[in-house]
Amino acid sequence: MILRLEVNGLKTGIKPILWSLMALAMSLFIVVPGLNVLTLLFSLVPYTLLYTQLDKKSFVVHVLVILVVGSVIIDPFIFLSTSILALIPSIYMGHLYRAGTPSITIIPKMTGIMLVLLMLELLVIENVIGISMLSDIRTTLIASINNVTMQALLPLNWNAEVLEGFVKMFLDMIPFVILLISFGIVICSHYVARKLATIEGIVVPAFPAAKDWRLPRSILFLYLLVYILQMMVNPLDTSFLTVALASLVPTLSFLFSIQAVGFFFYLAHNRDWPKIIPVLIAIPVILIPFFSILGILDAAFPLRKYISKQT
Repeated sequence: MILRLEVNGLKTGIKPILWSLMALAMSLFIVVPGLNVLTLLFSLVPYTLLYTQLDKKSFVVHVLVILVVGSVIIDPFIFLSTSILALIPSIYMGHLYRAGTPSITIIPKMTGIMLVLLMLELLVIENVIGISMLSDIRTTLIASINNVTMQALLPLNWNAEVLEGFVKMFLDMIPFVILLISFGIVICSHYVARKLATIEGIVVPAFPAAKDWRLPRSILFLYLLVYILQMMVNPLDTSFLTVALASLVPTLSFLFSIQAVGFFFYLAHNRDWPKIIPVLIAIPVILIPFFSILGILDAAFPLRKYISKQT
């Protein structure tokens, strides 16, 4: 028998209470080195399941209790900022779960929301606390390179202009890194939350099999356009267009890497390879940008039809 409580018209049970405790614990663990990365990846799970199991009034009460208790335990700003970062997207993901939205729709929507929230979080930290992540990274990077230069470990032509160009290129990649972090949080959290929601009777259609992953051909033309524009601009320029293009190229390349993974799964399916083989291939394909070329070729030409004819 599942323990259920009712106080002033608010219905709850042991499972929502446990998920509330889990949400509280994960928001606290986010400041613990070693646990913060794991906590971040699955941060959407507790609030999402809490939202799907309770009515709106009960959900609000649970959330308020979590926020008050957590703010008493650690610094209120740190706790509230990390909690809200998980709470807002979790509410939307819980709403999508209740609506039976397919995973193929949930993933891109949630990734976009997480990306915006992470960028806003950095903006708030910079303007409220006065900590600029970009400035700190720039200072640390320049100091490290200068230290290596003093030890004569870099080429002699490594002058101030080259250093500035390298640092700018590195900083321009940060939006793409934040996108990868957003994608990782959504993928990990959705995988676990969907499994647990299914046990509770909430049907969330699964993501298409990896062998069926295909990008619209329009993405290919967008990639070519962005790539040509990037070659036309000055890499040392600090305009918004330059920064945007520097972020878009690796982002689109990553999408084609995903398609390349789908291609290998399709190849494995047609050749009856052991399932572990495409999984092992997927690791270097995702990590090494060069393999995005295969995804581009798969989008541009009917490679899969050719493979099917050969079987």
